[in-house]
Amino acid sequence: MKNSEFDIVHRDKLSPGRNVVDRNRKKDSEWKKFSWEWKWCREVEVSFFEKAMNLTAEEDETLNTYQTTAQQWAGKHATAGFWREEMKIFQRFLPVGKILEVGSGGGRDAKELIAFGYEYTGTDISSNFVEVARRKNPGATFLVQSVYDLEFSEDAQFDGFWASAVLLHIPKTKIGKALQRIRKCVKGGGIGFISLKQGEGERLEADSLKNGRFFSYYTGKEFHEVLLKNGFEVVQMKVHPTSEKTTWLCFFVRVSK
Repeated sequence: MKNSEFDIVHRDKLSPGRNVVDRNRKKDSEWKKFSWEWKWCREVEVSFFEKAMNLTAEEDETLNTYQTTAQQWAGKHATAGFWREEMKIFQRFLPVGKILEVGSGGGRDAKELIAFGYEYTGTDISSNFVEVARRKNPGATFLVQSVYDLEFSEDAQFDGFWASAVLLHIPKTKIGKALQRIRKCVKGGGIGFISLKQGEGERLEADSLKNGRFFSYYTGKEFHEVLLKNGFEVVQMKVHPTSEKTTWLCFFVRVSK
């Protein structure tokens, strides 16, 4: 009888302190199990995406750089209005709608695009960037996805897309694959914005801290031809110089029907 429900309740009443300790130990054990499972699931998720991406060595080094420096990089590139004029042009072509940002980074552009009234979804290859963007834009949707692996419940569900300073990290041999994946997500006639750095060639570059990032440089004519080849009509092209060394090529495109 000593294991009866009555005896257990009776002992609990006689030793309430011990009962509380036992409950706390159980809660602590359950919390540790939950924390471990959450960490394991997150590691599996990140591992899955990294494997699915099938990146080149240069792309992988670029991803590692952004993973390591996400918080610092986002802080350094947090100035609002960097693409103010470009966003005004974009809005003229697409006043309202559902848009996809490819390469949302630390969420700077997301904040402004959301303020314009767009129904926004952001994606980035870096899980650490996605965490920063979520903190800056509570309630907004951000997903860990590579441009090569954009995946949604329905194809062609977005009215437009925003791809600022992201396709410049794609090797020229793979730019067609990236553009086709974006095109698949956007409705025929949808509007997009793409910015890249003007120049020639492609190479891995290291900053002062030896962090490596891969860059593909284009002339306006060169990338215009790439867009036409992959089913995008250029509706406007704009040059945006920011320093003696850096000039941005800005393309406003329409997805061919």
